[in-house]
Amino acid sequence: MRRIFTAGLLIPLSVALMKASDDSVTRSSLRGVEAFDVAVEAINENALGLTRDDLQTDVELRCRQAGIKLEKTPAPYLYINVSLLEEHYVGGKPTNAYAAFVDVRFEQEVLLERDPGIHVVAATWSAGEMVTGPSTQLRELCRQAVRDQVDKFLNAFLEQNPK
Repeated sequence: MRRIFTAGLLIPLSVALMKASDDSVTRSSLRGVEAFDVAVEAINENALGLTRDDLQTDVELRCRQAGIKLEKTPAPYLYINVSLLEEHYVGGKPTNAYAAFVDVRFEQEVLLERDPGIHVVAATWSAGEMVTGPSTQLRELCRQAVRDQVDKFLNAFLEQNPK
């Protein structure tokens, strides 16, 4: 088990993982998208009761409630990843406090400006959140963080694609 001695180590990780962000430029990349898929990354089996199926259901339900058409496609898709960071230790002793990084990204096919013949799938919108708490609460804290970040995405998506 990896030991995390300081929360200061977590901040650079969260900044490095959030490239696309949520601003007027990245929001404009959502304009005209008619349907997308939801892809939830597999979760570490030691994720304190949190399952991929829990998150897949939560996200798909929120999207459908917002009137979004979900469709099985290679791209575009809403990507969800919850990375559990191991238990915190203080003075070599476990604290029963865990941290997780919630990463929500919208990925779609893009063309390279220098060579429009090259198509790649890339994140064009993203949001993330660091979650910390005791093992007994981490499952629900992570699910809530995913819902919050998906709501942020849905607000951006619906702003660009009003019904």
